[in-house]
Amino acid sequence: MRRSFEAEILDRGGQPPEMLVRAHRALSRTHSLLGNHAAILRALRRDGQAVRSVLDIGCGHGGLLEKVRRRIGAEVLGVDLHPPEPCVGNFPILKLDAVREVLPRADVAVCVCLVHHLPDEDFVEMIRNVGRACRRFVILDLVRHRVPMVLFSAVAPLCLPRVNVLDGRQSIRRAYTPEEFRSSIARAVAGTGAEFRHTVAPLWIRQMADIRY
Repeated sequence: MRRSFEAEILDRGGQPPEMLVRAHRALSRTHSLLGNHAAILRALRRDGQAVRSVLDIGCGHGGLLEKVRRRIGAEVLGVDLHPPEPCVGNFPILKLDAVREVLPRADVAVCVCLVHHLPDEDFVEMIRNVGRACRRFVILDLVRHRVPMVLFSAVAPLCLPRVNVLDGRQSIRRAYTPEEFRSSIARAVAGTGAEFRHTVAPLWIRQMADIRY
């Protein structure tokens, strides 16, 4: 499958606030059903050190942050280029560019389904930038493969708003293959002493990188 670089609907801006709320709620529900949030929580519990603070990059409306605070007991903070107004959770969401701006310090940073939105060089630079503020970075994203595309196309229209269906299909088209994903991370950490572990879930429903700086 050839990679697409066309922007998704929610990336273009101009949507009514009520549409954004519905779309982000559906997106959080999708991550829960696919096990993406559970995969992040498992990774945090396997840290090996006490995780007192978690930074969610590209946090959207903060669905994952709510779960991290409730189930891990960590202090949570989100950053997003377009934070919700008003804030929807009892935690701060800062308007920051995680590629170029100084990030708040935290034990662990997490990132769910953001990196396929980034140009390759920005993906590399974000990994390096996070390493200046956190000792660990857990990245979860989609996989560009025919199997998740077929599965999503068959099931999503039955339970998701139309904008989520269209954006979900485009997200898969924009995602990295496992080889591309691994290569970009290796380039980002080369010469830094950082190490990472890359895994791909069955049916290519997600891939994860666990970077320790």
